[in-house]
Amino acid sequence: MPKTLRLIALTLILSALSFGNTQAQSNQFRDSRAHLGVAAGLFTYHGPINLLAGRSSTNFVRESDPAAVLFGSFPIRSDRFYFRGMLALTNFSQKDGEELVAAQPAPSKNEFLTGFLLLFEPELVMTLTPGSKSRILPYIFTGFGAMVADPFKSESKVDFPGTGVPGPERSVYHLPVGAGIDVALNGCWSVFAEASWRFDLNYVWRNEADYDAHNTSLVLGGLRMCMNRRRARAPEPSRIPAPMTVPAYAPPLPESPLICPLVELNSVYFEYGSAELMPETRALLDENVEALVINEACCVEIIGYTDRDDSGIEALRMSRARAEAVFNYYVRSGLPADMFTVSAEGYGESCGKAKDTLGPGCPRARRVDSLPFDCARVMRNAILGSGRSNRSRLLENM
Repeated sequence: MPKTLRLIALTLILSALSFGNTQAQSNQFRDSRAHLGVAAGLFTYHGPINLLAGRSSTNFVRESDPAAVLFGSFPIRSDRFYFRGMLALTNFSQKDGEELVAAQPAPSKNEFLTGFLLLFEPELVMTLTPGSKSRILPYIFTGFGAMVADPFKSESKVDFPGTGVPGPERSVYHLPVGAGIDVALNGCWSVFAEASWRFDLNYVWRNEADYDAHNTSLVLGGLRMCMNRRRARAPEPSRIPAPMTVPAYAPPLPESPLICPLVELNSVYFEYGSAELMPETRALLDENVEALVINEACCVEIIGYTDRDDSGIEALRMSRARAEAVFNYYVRSGLPADMFTVSAEGYGESCGKAKDTLGPGCPRARRVDSLPFDCARVMRNAILGSGRSNRSRLLENM
């Protein structure tokens, strides 16, 4: 088995062995704003051996050679479409190509077989499942690219009639079409394998009687890493803190110089019957996190709602699950857990006559509210139940 194929097989085996990693890890990887990838593969030239002669059964070859590839990508719309740039270098071993061209009747020439090949492609990638929810991600891609033969040549003289410098004996425009699969290993790494075909487009605008189109294919496997994570996330909290209790009476204490200036924070909404955070939900919560980071005097009460038409245990369980999902997101974003209180009971809400859509449930009732309040009020009340030393320490921090 060639070394390149063994490398691709090893990549797929590593993907299978890593299947047990958590969904949260893959979501962190998919939510990254940019990725960089490296790959190795097998490049194959499909076309005439001698570009100066017409195509015939004796002047056609499929010649393969290892390729080294570099990728860069970032999302351009939701989590289904990505822009990707590809740069590839191949034809490292040129001896076989030189022998094939030399065996043709003179004059014979084909620098696509006798020199290095450099490929550049801007591509549009579409995932077949939502990227942020899938650990194993199949995808398809296309774009527009160019291939230059012998790119390190010192002079670019055209050796036979043609248009452009370098001419069709050294450059090809092509249309790539391919498919692949990507498997997230952890929060910042994934492996992938893909195959593609490149259609020669030179004949579309070149008017050359002696030009024969030649297509190429590329099979590869590689590794991707995230370059820009959305936010460093703290470990998953082990438990939800108990709701804060405020005594009915508190002796007067010095007022805190810190007062929470926030009046409201973003409410977030959920799909029917689901407590999963959607990409647009995370964006709203990120705005809340930014506001809370610069307002240290603010604490938050988290209250979940549901739009089930009953007020039984299942309705309360769903609203509680949504509130806990929001709390976990705040803590993973780096905010301290003790600045939050999660409602001990969720709130069911009936649609009634105010139902606002034709679908199931009421979207406005599938929500979680984050209600800001002054932390100093809770801290002053906490002082009443602690010793003198704790009281002095808390007052110093207020």
